[in-house]
Amino acid sequence: MKTQKIFSIAVVVFGVVVLTACGHQVAVKTSVHEDGSLDREIRLTSEDPKISKQNYFGCSEHTGWKLISDSLHVRSTANDSSKTKEKKHTVIFRKSYASASEANAETSSSTDTLFHLSSKFEKHFRWFYTVYRFEDTYHPINRFRYPITDFLTTTDFQFIGNMPAEGKPISKADSLFLTKLNERIFDHYFNRAYLEEYFQVFRKNASEEQWKKLQKNQLVIFDVLAKPDSKDNSISVDNPWPSLFDSLGIDIDLSTPKYKREAKEIESRLSFMMWASEGKYLHSIHMPGEIVNHNADSVAGNEFYWKPPYLKFAFKDHTFFVETKKPNIWAWVVSLIVIGVAAWGLRKRL
Repeated sequence: MKTQKIFSIAVVVFGVVVLTACGHQVAVKTSVHEDGSLDREIRLTSEDPKISKQNYFGCSEHTGWKLISDSLHVRSTANDSSKTKEKKHTVIFRKSYASASEANAETSSSTDTLFHLSSKFEKHFRWFYTVYRFEDTYHPINRFRYPITDFLTTTDFQFIGNMPAEGKPISKADSLFLTKLNERIFDHYFNRAYLEEYFQVFRKNASEEQWKKLQKNQLVIFDVLAKPDSKDNSISVDNPWPSLFDSLGIDIDLSTPKYKREAKEIESRLSFMMWASEGKYLHSIHMPGEIVNHNADSVAGNEFYWKPPYLKFAFKDHTFFVETKKPNIWAWVVSLIVIGVAAWGLRKRL
């Protein structure tokens, strides 16, 4: 049967790219003020020359961000004794918000092709001190609707939750576990989730007869993707479905505007996940006051730093938090006056 020769489609390419790419850099800094207002800076470094106008954070001068820097760095690299030039574009955006809720309205949108970041600010009066708590949360980069819980166990999520900061050494046993975990995510989950997304689109565009035929061959398609044979070049990696359906005798019209629109939406989400999974992340929060509590990887003065591996927020929310306190001088003064008056009154009575 022809289907035995069909090689892996775009999602397998996705897995290979993610596991081998050198990636790009994302640095997000939030400066928090006592009144709850925020200043946010986002620094993006990539080979993409268009990141100043088009990026997955939605930053641009058109949306109110100030473009502080837009630079190109070129350096020579040696590869197999031949010199090559590596070009990296770096852009820095800044924007101020009156509150965390104002920031969330922009950076925590429901758009499936943007990075989702939300913030929370709390201020608690404790008489002698005012305690400030601030949180930045990265929301899951997985935009597939198929449940990851069918592929990852509680132990897997515990392992991800305990992963150290990016660049920190891990044991050989943990390294092996991480390799197997990536295999299950990319070779199994993403294959299945990607197909499920398309199957939902095919269902809307297929007749009952063609849909039954597609369902009947669903496991065959999954098996073909799991065991690709790259010798058959008749299937396009960019758009495998026409040839694939032809080999299975399935007649679904893939030329309609509705199908093209929905397929483009799937591929856009896939592109975002590819980008987000390749990134190296640095997150920082600047908070006024004396440190009370935090979950940062490192601290320098009032600057708190995290370097989370992308798996930390691949499928679940990942929160960075800081708690600080500042003395209420007026409360100390009032208290001292009250104590002084009380002491004077007691003395007069004696």
